[in-house]
Amino acid sequence: MAYQVFISYSHQDQTLREELNTHLANLKRQHIITSWFDGNIKPGEELQPQIIEHLNTAQIILLLVSANFIASDFCYSTEMKQAIARHDANKARIIPILLRPTDWKGAPFAKLKMLPTDAIPVTKWPTHDEGFVNVIQGIRDAIDDLAIKGVPANQERLWNIPYARNLLFTGRENVLKRLNDALKTSKAAAISGLGGIVRREVT
Repeated sequence: MAYQVFISYSHQDQTLREELNTHLANLKRQHIITSWFDGNIKPGEELQPQIIEHLNTAQIILLLVSANFIASDFCYSTEMKQAIARHDANKARIIPILLRPTDWKGAPFAKLKMLPTDAIPVTKWPTHDEGFVNVIQGIRDAIDDLAIKGVPANQERLWNIPYARNLLFTGRENVLKRLNDALKTSKAAAISGLGGIVRREVT
């Protein structure tokens, strides 16, 4: 199980997003998080439905704040609006990350504690690495807080995992049908299930 992280960013900040993704690697290798951004969308798939689906299932939403982010209608009006709604409903934790200096006072996310520490933009740290290490520590603190509050990490969707067919019954559908028909003549009926037979009384 791992916390699902959605990354909302302007494509003009792609280089910084890639740097962040590199710094998230240790959290991923420890199976603490999985991360998703629109670059994970496969060719030929529709963009907006995929984005909204992952935005609606993420437990942690990272807003990569910059002048580009605030100027982007999709980032600001669509992704952030939905993210704030989920945060206000206690369905997700939003973490704004200030990439570059910009005027963010009064923005909907301004009520939230921003990373890095003291809202010093990543690009203003001695190195980007130092800024992102500070960000990762803040993300770890947020995950610890979620765990303390009993917010579970998401489980894999088991119904999407392919299971091997039961070899005892594969190719024996005719046998099951004859058995079912035979039992119908008595006071019981047989129903074939996942590798077994369940009996029920006939009314």
